[in-house]
Amino acid sequence: MTSVQSQPISSSVLSAVNGTGSSSTAAPSASGAQETKKMSTDFMTMLVAQMKYQDPTKPVDSAQMTSQLAQISTVDGINKLNTSMSALAASLSSNQALQASSLIGKHVMAPGNGVELSGGQSQFGVQLDTAADSVKVNILNAAGQVVNTMSLGGHEAGMMPVTWNGTSSNATKLPDGHYSFQVAAVSGGQPVGATGMEYAAVQSVSNSTSGVLLNLSNNKSVGAGAVQQIL
Repeated sequence: MTSVQSQPISSSVLSAVNGTGSSSTAAPSASGAQETKKMSTDFMTMLVAQMKYQDPTKPVDSAQMTSQLAQISTVDGINKLNTSMSALAASLSSNQALQASSLIGKHVMAPGNGVELSGGQSQFGVQLDTAADSVKVNILNAAGQVVNTMSLGGHEAGMMPVTWNGTSSNATKLPDGHYSFQVAAVSGGQPVGATGMEYAAVQSVSNSTSGVLLNLSNNKSVGAGAVQQIL
């Protein structure tokens, strides 16, 4: 009778099963699930052969066998969990896009320094990190020239809505079109963090690798989380 001494399952096989042979974590896929199933089958084949030809005087260690079976079961469970999480993430993304679609047709304030003058009226905003004693806004034309300076006084931290009637510093009516603005805010003589906010309409919603995007009337796209105010 030929006997084969009991040996633990190959460490290279277990390494492959546990995914420790690679420093990166692959995304769950059908091929990954098939590979796990194949390794499980190979493991059971090797285990049966090991038990069939084991040395009767040195039988397979039941604790070791249980541990090896548990490792296979754990890897299979992780693959199933990854698949479930991927499906959940896809579902959440769809729900976010559906919720964001309710903003279509509404106007929002989002980071930017553009001003659209239409019919002699425009609207934009300033987001202040902290309260400011003085806030000033320079309006610039397409050539980058300052056409008006607005002194807006003090304001508490948060969103500060601003309107501009399209006039220059000498009260001359300026043509409709695209302008830009610069903000300077101070408190106690020290600069205050101030972010320009553009006023634009949400025209559509799209999905991207970075999440749900709102496509605005100013030809920009912003993440839903970037919106500071809905009007």
